[in-house]
Amino acid sequence: MHPSLFRLFSRFLCCLAVTGLALTVAAPARADADEVLKTIQRDGHARVLVRMKAETGATAWSPQQSAPRQRAAVAAALDNVRPSLRNARIGAFRAFRTLPLVATTVTQEQLLSLMSAADVESISLVRRERKMDTAVVDRILEKVQLSTSVSSVDVANAWAKGFDGTGYAVAVIDGGFNLNHPMLKGKAVGDACFASDFGTTTKNNCPTGISPQIGAGAASNCPANSPRCDHGTHVASVAVGNDGVNYGVARGARLLPIDVFSTDTDLADCSPDPAPCELTDSLAVLDALDYVNEHAAELKIAAVNLSIGGGTRDGYCDDDPRKGVIDMLRQKGIAVAIAASNGGLTGKISAPACISSALGVGASDDGTAVWSLSNFSSILDFMAPGVSVSGASAAGAGLISKSGTSLSTPHVAGAWAVLRQAFPTGQFDQMEQALKQTGIPLTRQGSGITVPKIQVASAIDRLNGKDRRIFNNAVSSSAPGLGQSFVRFFNNGATSGTVTVTLRDSAAGTTLGTWTSPPIAPQASPQISLQTIETQAVPAAGQLLATNSRTYYNLEITSTFTGYMQHVLWARTGGVFANLSSCASGFANDASIIANVHASTNLNYTSHIRMVNTGAVADHAVLKFYDSRSGGEIGQWTSPDIAAGASLDVTSAQLEQQIAGLRLNVGNGMQQYNTRLSNLTGYVQHVIENSTVGALVDMSSKCELGIKPSVAAN
Repeated sequence: MHPSLFRLFSRFLCCLAVTGLALTVAAPARADADEVLKTIQRDGHARVLVRMKAETGATAWSPQQSAPRQRAAVAAALDNVRPSLRNARIGAFRAFRTLPLVATTVTQEQLLSLMSAADVESISLVRRERKMDTAVVDRILEKVQLSTSVSSVDVANAWAKGFDGTGYAVAVIDGGFNLNHPMLKGKAVGDACFASDFGTTTKNNCPTGISPQIGAGAASNCPANSPRCDHGTHVASVAVGNDGVNYGVARGARLLPIDVFSTDTDLADCSPDPAPCELTDSLAVLDALDYVNEHAAELKIAAVNLSIGGGTRDGYCDDDPRKGVIDMLRQKGIAVAIAASNGGLTGKISAPACISSALGVGASDDGTAVWSLSNFSSILDFMAPGVSVSGASAAGAGLISKSGTSLSTPHVAGAWAVLRQAFPTGQFDQMEQALKQTGIPLTRQGSGITVPKIQVASAIDRLNGKDRRIFNNAVSSSAPGLGQSFVRFFNNGATSGTVTVTLRDSAAGTTLGTWTSPPIAPQASPQISLQTIETQAVPAAGQLLATNSRTYYNLEITSTFTGYMQHVLWARTGGVFANLSSCASGFANDASIIANVHASTNLNYTSHIRMVNTGAVADHAVLKFYDSRSGGEIGQWTSPDIAAGASLDVTSAQLEQQIAGLRLNVGNGMQQYNTRLSNLTGYVQHVIENSTVGALVDMSSKCELGIKPSVAAN
């Protein structure tokens, strides 16, 4: 502490001893006193936030309470602290609705008086903050169906599952919004302005000039030819925008726009920017968060976006007075996503992103590179796209492309709204962990820090109780003596889709490369050699798949459709074709589908289909057949009656003799086909006869490929 401040505190403590007040009363109230006193010495006064003691007694306040109970607790605490405010000769002050805080301006004498009050817990300085700078990259003239930034967070697959944030809202606390832009028109569930006035140099930008202002148009002060609404409009569109062609992440969600920025004409305040400039402060942001907390239930707010920041920290900043309300929102399941800022720093991020209960967000490109100007730290929670992000322009109905952590943050806020629709009662910590566990790990070279880039649909899959879909120890093409690994993907859905395979080091688990299949039609099941995947995979940074000498890979598999997968091995030297599938959550229980039956032209590897009647009476089976390449139906066969408890075995050669469509397609080069059982109460089994060694192998076992909806998603 500065010597003069130390002397001041010494005199203050002496006064406390003379008046008989316990020193333990004053100690908590000095949490931020050093900064407050410096400001008073410089300016003669300081704007402060006074935290009241409100956690004891019959009307105790806590973050876990409902908003009505919090309002009652705050009102009781305010009644208790009024005498202390009068004793300190505090005139004007602002109380909050659900937070045990009072905002006021104090002199040195008033500060010392409040610090000695038994019903004051702490005093914090109101700090100035800015919008995160964004770089305009280029104006987009042609509309595009899906921003590449949005698609890179795996949200299109969540939309395909029916989750786009519908029924929920994202609160965007920023600096003005063009709510008439087609991407935002009709989205707003309310408008509010909490921008602050201070002295003669800082004036709020609420349309009436009076703050707070709540109601239609309160957040939409967008003067003609002024850039003040550029930032908020663009950020909001990335979170929830939807004009039917261009989409934000939570394209079905609504918007709560809140303006907290004022115009400041003071050169010192604006530096290094020219004056006048737009600034906000922790008081205005607290007002906005207080409003969100109070109205969260009625407006169904899922997430809050804060693309603002002040000074940087190299650790958590839980002394920030906003932590209390962020804790409160977290208790309600509401995520507060905050931008890390754009200083290009490693090991530091800005306040308030450094609050531990917030979700701090850094910027990446649309791939796996950390943006050079993004702050990057081990206390960051997530990365999301922030480079050349297209979104709504405040000027007219066009789009514009910008870069910055301001734009990565609404990807996370929007993602939370999508997850909240999928899991209305989901636990906050579980949802956060799912996003972290399924995210793509990103690192900045030389930092030793890894932060996950969000993947929304994968997180939904994880929350549905499914583990990562991994086949272990698939044989590399570098070890042909062990055999040749194949993977099969059966599309059991109604539309075509793709499969993505991530090649991982089988011992270390590190990513070596990724491969995405061509479109796979419904009822089709291509059999793909690992050598093909190795050859066509896009290597991860620093990896050379073409010249590797690994014996095994682990394969992590994701898909855009529901279906099944198998890992099979052809040990050519031994003459054995075997099913090596293993599933973390158990084999698929669909016993009516067989994928990749060998046609009779696969000499020495004859397929047998065994139909088992588990019913109480004799009955026949109906088998439908599909081309494994195209998914097209190519024939149907009805078996003789099978006695109760009995089974019937038929070979592919026998089936081809009886079904003209099978014969025709096999004659035209089809080597494998799929079959689906109906009518019979029971199941089918696929057995391959390895003729050269006289061995029979069960090929029936298969793993879930896509994730089926579960109770958790309803």
